Amino acid sequence: MRRAQNIVGLGLVIVVLCGVFGLWLWGKPRSTVAVPPASSAPSHVVQTFAQALNDRDFSAAKDLVIGDRVGVDSKWWDLHGPRVEDLQILKTGAVTTGAQCGSEAAVAWKKCVQVRTEATFKHVKGVTNANKPDHERWTYYLVRNTGSERWRILDWGKG
Repeated sequence: MRRAQNIVGLGLVIVVLCGVFGLWLWGKPRSTVAVPPASSAPSHVVQTFAQALNDRDFSAAKDLVIGDRVGVDSKWWDLHGPRVEDLQILKTGAVTTGAQCGSEAAVAWKKCVQVRTEATFKHVKGVTNANKPDHERWTYYLVRNTGSERWRILDWGKG
């Protein structure tokens, strides 16, 4: 009887460990996404951001964002990480000052640019309703102070 309990207990431990290992395999980055250099176009930064989310490289996605206005708070254990699919760059605006950019968050920045896109969003907090993907137009606001700094996403919104 005692031996049967030990076998059942060991079996349960193995099942739990396999589940945790499977979750870890599912949640780890699919690939490492390189953060674009300062010479990259703002549209390339947006494309790289979407690729980082889709490849579950959340640390690279966070490196492309300033602050917490853009919702990249997923961790490896999130089964359904945010995805930006079918991304199309519709227009990259002219570089302006932060005060002229169209985002209140950008006022303090010397350089700002809007990148207008269209994409399908899946599992993005504050964008999609539960698991229903939304295909819509979306604007990213990228900022920097000097040409030697990388463009980073400060804000985003419908538009």
